[in-house]
Amino acid sequence: MASLPARAGATLGRIGAPGEVAALIAYLASPVTAFITGADVWIDGGAVKIA
Repeated sequence: MASLPARAGATLGRIGAPGEVAALIAYLASPVTAFITGADVWIDGGAVKIA
């Protein structure tokens, strides 16, 4: 994966790569996740903090 620019204030210190989002989509579309229903998956690098 190519190096991405640092991002001050981001929890992981960088922005996400399109390939990271694509990998999640491919995983969720795979038969492995057939038993997952109604789940929210946040792919924001920890930007949203839930109390």
